[in-house]
Amino acid sequence: MYDTSHAIFHGVFFENFLSITHYQTLIAIALLLASFWVLKQLQNKKIDFSKRMLVSLVLGSGLGLLVQASVGFPMQANTWMQETATWYGLAGRAFIAFIRMLVIPLIFVSIVKVILDFSGKEDLPKIAFRGIFWLLFTTAIACVLGIVLANAFGLGYGVSAVTGTAEIKQYTNLVDTIVRLIPSNIVVAMHGENIVGLVIFSALLGIAATRMEKKNPEVIGAFKTLIFGLHKIVMSVAMTVIKYMPYAVVALLARTIVSNGIPAILEVSSFVAAIYIAMALIMLLHVIIVALHGVSPVMFVKKSIGTWLMAFTSRSSVGTLPMTISTLTNRMGVNSGTSNLVGSLGSTIGMNGCAGFFPAMIVVMVAHMVGIETNLQFYIMMLIVVTIGSIGIAGIPGTATVAATIALSGMGMGEHFALIGMVLAIDPVIDMARTLANVSGTMTAAVATDREMGLMDMDVFNDPNAGLDGEEA
Repeated sequence: MYDTSHAIFHGVFFENFLSITHYQTLIAIALLLASFWVLKQLQNKKIDFSKRMLVSLVLGSGLGLLVQASVGFPMQANTWMQETATWYGLAGRAFIAFIRMLVIPLIFVSIVKVILDFSGKEDLPKIAFRGIFWLLFTTAIACVLGIVLANAFGLGYGVSAVTGTAEIKQYTNLVDTIVRLIPSNIVVAMHGENIVGLVIFSALLGIAATRMEKKNPEVIGAFKTLIFGLHKIVMSVAMTVIKYMPYAVVALLARTIVSNGIPAILEVSSFVAAIYIAMALIMLLHVIIVALHGVSPVMFVKKSIGTWLMAFTSRSSVGTLPMTISTLTNRMGVNSGTSNLVGSLGSTIGMNGCAGFFPAMIVVMVAHMVGIETNLQFYIMMLIVVTIGSIGIAGIPGTATVAATIALSGMGMGEHFALIGMVLAIDPVIDMARTLANVSGTMTAAVATDREMGLMDMDVFNDPNAGLDGEEA
């Protein structure tokens, strides 16, 4: 397992427990710590959070490429590179773990608070309907974009031998999937990150509390005070963790490059290029949508950058949720009810990347590989399958892979799932673009919904410094 020819440390302790056997590993760790020192100096000088995020992106990319270049950009990571990736994961994975730790309590208290805030008002159903519409609409556009780019790049054409293997994920029909979203055991739903199930339970709890308020004002008043207090506490914890995000970005991005390497990416360069172009174009659509709603696209982009970078490097829409909600509320002036409700739904429904252009490209590529005719009827059917599938996969781990499974199976091509093994081999690289598109779509849906409802505080949105104190707390 271990290359011991150039190892300076030997034995089970160094090889299996400490994961440090080569001096190069120590140098790579030292370089990461040096990057952290640079970010700390910028933080001490009160450099803007978004600027520090951009610096961390440059440092992470440079560090990953430096490690790869030191051994000539190999096809597979050698022993010390694997050790380096393991240690880089300490900062990156720990940060993601802290963020994910907050997701369930944040969604629970946020949705209950939304219901209590909108007690006696008719806005809540309208917000939910409009939010879901914009999430699914942008996903449908993303699917069309995926179809166009897959054909423009000729994905799958001329592939006579395909390397890599993959196992098809289990899936159920749409009706069964929707029924399973209703939690029979809320604790199991929380453990399985069934976000839609948690939203349903939290909403029912909030509705029940609202109905009982007139008969039991003291008891329900205490409950409301508890929920409001918990919401402030959870958001405070979230912002404390988010303060260290630039450090995590360096480690996460460097680890991704070190683990996957440039040659593995170049083998499927056309697919990677198509994914990143799709990401750029769908985000351009997002900017156009907010502009049509009377919102400055420049300010929208400026205030979104920090959240976008977290989504890009963390590769987790759910993990980014606390910062998504915080950015929408504190930086953009979106009503807290809208940001919490649409933000929570957007982390599992209508994901523009994972459930939009990605499965569309997969289906077209596989169709080209196996010689299936792709006509107008084929594309219309795919559009329906992909859009509906973006609802059915909510709350299931491995979202993009499941979305690809549902799309292929819905098109009668499930038996060819193994052909996408070469894409799954570099999944982390394309997952960054997919997740960024997901989160951007969610933020766009929230802004569009709030503007249509007339709830958005434009004074907060137009203030370039709004919410910055919370980020630095």
